[in-house]
Amino acid sequence: MFLTGRKDPEVWPLTGVEVRRFELHREVSSEIHPYLIPMEQAVLQGQAVLRVLDVLAQEGFQPRLTFAHGGNGLSLFIRHLFPETRLIAYMEWWFRDETSHWCFPSYEFDQRLRTTMRNSIILQELEQCDVAVTPTSWQQQQFPKHYKDKIKVIFDGVDTSFFCPTPVKGELILNGLKCVQPLHIGENSLLLTYATRGMETLRGFPEFMRMLPPLLEALPNLEVVIAGDDRCVYSQAPDRADGSWKQALLEELGNRLDLGRVHFTGSLMYGEYQQMLNRSDLHVYFTRSYVTSWGLFQAAACGASLMVNRDPATNYVLKGDQAYWVDLDDPQHLVDCATKVLKSAPERRKNIKQSYLKSEWALGNCIASWVELINAQLKV
Repeated sequence: MFLTGRKDPEVWPLTGVEVRRFELHREVSSEIHPYLIPMEQAVLQGQAVLRVLDVLAQEGFQPRLTFAHGGNGLSLFIRHLFPETRLIAYMEWWFRDETSHWCFPSYEFDQRLRTTMRNSIILQELEQCDVAVTPTSWQQQQFPKHYKDKIKVIFDGVDTSFFCPTPVKGELILNGLKCVQPLHIGENSLLLTYATRGMETLRGFPEFMRMLPPLLEALPNLEVVIAGDDRCVYSQAPDRADGSWKQALLEELGNRLDLGRVHFTGSLMYGEYQQMLNRSDLHVYFTRSYVTSWGLFQAAACGASLMVNRDPATNYVLKGDQAYWVDLDDPQHLVDCATKVLKSAPERRKNIKQSYLKSEWALGNCIASWVELINAQLKV
């Protein structure tokens, strides 16, 4: 049984899984204290889930095992209806000042207090669950130390039969959601790539864009592909009506940027995304200290040539010689490194690529860890 707040779950049918929807009965009150907005939102979501569970209970449904995505209130009240179920919470993040400040242009004292209050929901759900799971040791380290034994580390998993070193011969053809017509990248072109859920400051999008004018000038056969959506997922939008970092950077760089060689594809289907990673002469992954993007793990699985900024959110993913490590706050260093790597690309293409992904993050091993955890809970 799968409960969701989405309106379109039928788009991704799962054999043997029945889907039920939950809906909030009202929106957050406009009069509530600003610090408590996330808490009221969580309570409303917990209530919405409980209403659907109550219907299921009346139908005779009594789950032995319940999974819930923690941090948003979905599992707040499950124990009250199903006290015997084994509850597993998937926990992504605990908010700390030293990492949360990257999500805001100005992390003033008032914003610090608001952000700290978000942990109240997470704390409630941690107390309710029997065991919690978080994907990486880096994420586990963010939580209070006395919860360490309760929070197990199991990565979501990368399908290494799909994300693996695969030669791309001839042209690379991409047809992303924002492509008016298919994009053709010639086999003799140098290719610099960047992929993101959202073009925003947390993922170093401004720093990446500011690299491009000197790179395009120095490398006449360079093509740049930027895959992803023009939105902010984690950090705040710029102070402009359209809320677009893409447009802000395009205006800032003006005619210094050769838009004939910079291609915004929008989101890519997985097949084209995998081909892009394998064809890329240099794939850039930038981030501030926050949840590490799964794109870095996928790129590592493909054996991509990676330029990555040193940060606690990236240092654990790759060994020292598996990436070109840079300082995100040193613009000249970024340009110099990228130029050097791209100039050597034709020679490096002769080498056979190897996956850099640690075996513990391969999908099969992750599933085995989940099975072990589930069986242990069912024996309690």
